[in-house]
Amino acid sequence: MVEPKLMEEKNVLNIAEEVKQRVEDTSKRHLIVHSVEIGGSVAKGTWLTDNVDVDIFVKFDSTISKKRLEDLGVKIGRDALLPNDSFLRYSEHPYVEGIIDGVTFNIVPCYDVVKGSWKSSADRSPYHTSFMKNRFNKSLKNETRLLKKFLKVLGLYGAEIKVKGFSGYVCEVLILKYGSFISVLKAMSDLVGGEILSLDDVDEDITEKFDTQLVILDPVDNRRNLGAAISPVNVTSFIMASRSFLEKPSIMFFKDIPVSKITDKVRKSTLLNHISIVILRHEPRTVDVLWGQLHRSIDGLSKQISKAGFNVLRTSAASDEDSTSTFIFLLDSLVLPKSQIKMGPNVNMKGEVSKFLDSNLKWSKLTWVGNDQRIYIMGDRRFLEVEELLYSLLDDTAKESGVAPGLKRALESGIEVISGKNIAKSASGRQWLIEALYRVVITDEFSFS
Repeated sequence: MVEPKLMEEKNVLNIAEEVKQRVEDTSKRHLIVHSVEIGGSVAKGTWLTDNVDVDIFVKFDSTISKKRLEDLGVKIGRDALLPNDSFLRYSEHPYVEGIIDGVTFNIVPCYDVVKGSWKSSADRSPYHTSFMKNRFNKSLKNETRLLKKFLKVLGLYGAEIKVKGFSGYVCEVLILKYGSFISVLKAMSDLVGGEILSLDDVDEDITEKFDTQLVILDPVDNRRNLGAAISPVNVTSFIMASRSFLEKPSIMFFKDIPVSKITDKVRKSTLLNHISIVILRHEPRTVDVLWGQLHRSIDGLSKQISKAGFNVLRTSAASDEDSTSTFIFLLDSLVLPKSQIKMGPNVNMKGEVSKFLDSNLKWSKLTWVGNDQRIYIMGDRRFLEVEELLYSLLDDTAKESGVAPGLKRALESGIEVISGKNIAKSASGRQWLIEALYRVVITDEFSFS
């Protein structure tokens, strides 16, 4: 399921060499380009048959400016991919992506530096490739493929902002440390938090500055924490899925859930009655920029909804990555009671009590001292339904919506707020939205089988 057939591998390598040659030809007139190298999973022999992604690194003289590297790197990438379409992507700096014969190519500029003298994060990548190629045999390559496929089906594969999961390089480091796919799962299933995973001795002076749930030291640069890009939720999901698989191994962990099953389960879910979504339309933008804005916006909106008295249980963002995106909120109730109680300070806190009473003077319908010697005030809520609240928050004149500045212009075009069973109808034909809803309202069968 994960190992490419000999002919498929030969075709991918041939296409990769062809595109590398095109990049070299485009770079020849620029003396500040030292060399061009194929990197990533294709160079290391750990790529998946259903996810071929080739990285080609353009290594520039280390004395040029960052702007010069970015501008020329993008121009070389675009020219080399012609007449095919290309797209601008962003990591620490912009790079160019294009698809040729079904294979995705990333043309990435970096500095040609000695190990340790990094000027950008991409400078380490050629060293990553060399490090793994010198240590991987066929068995370790296929163990890595198993781990990648496992994480991909779980939705945990990829370090991009959209996923915040486990990168291909992290998978390779884990396999190199533990020796096999099963051994990685056994190690993950026993994680308790705060572990430091390293191929070498750990320098406590370096690691004490890391505070992520899982610290994975880069063997090429032990001052870099590969776990920084992985969200705590994804670490936890990996732990649970590892335990689940080890308890009851199944080939289903390596097969994507059928679209029909996802759609059917979402439509039948009674939890849709606890869901409210916001659909907004926006101008196209680069994928990483978009997902950064979506994540910031849903965090901000969630805080505003909670402040209004609603209990937000889960949130998610979804997008067609072009012009339409959605915020998803799972609440314990879409409607609140008319009355609200605010708990104030202890009566012994004279100054704080005065401020609390003054600030709620006009709103209060009833004020009293509780058995715990705290001040309580009851009044009427401004918003009883979450839809009404969301429309108010997302009015284009609202100052504290929580929406990221880059998406505020989209609010001027109007939004849709939809709740309950009507969501299923709105999601029809939008598979990206159905899949996002599935992750919110359906128990993860891989983690809780």
